[in-house]
Amino acid sequence: MNELVRWDPFKAALPFEGSLLEMVPTVLRPVLDPMIRQGWAGPKMDVTETENAYELAIELAGVPKEAIQVGVYENTVTIGAEVAQPKTEEEPNWLLRERSFGKFARNLSLPEAVDQDSAQARYADGVLYLTLQKKRASQVKRLAIH
Repeated sequence: MNELVRWDPFKAALPFEGSLLEMVPTVLRPVLDPMIRQGWAGPKMDVTETENAYELAIELAGVPKEAIQVGVYENTVTIGAEVAQPKTEEEPNWLLRERSFGKFARNLSLPEAVDQDSAQARYADGVLYLTLQKKRASQVKRLAIH
């Protein structure tokens, strides 16, 4: 006997099961595998909000402080860096290689604009800490009528 089943458009849109790596051609796996494991968005971060500021903690293990660039404009924060691959005299016989090298950038849009002049950055133990004060909303000035 046939049963009626509710149609799920999301299930129909994803006809494949299994991981993304099973669909990727073997030739592209060495390139895409680290990106998939690490996440497409770049370095992992935590973002918290207080009454007056946003606080960010961004994992940048192995990235020298001098290689990190941070930009703040209105409500957007951009974090970027370039990590150079270590130079060796001869090509090692890799058994496992998971570390990433090269350039990356990550943009984050915050709910409110921040004060660029009061932004603070600190780097310790492979974590970049940003404190971004919220921009004070313009107050309406009441004029006395004479």
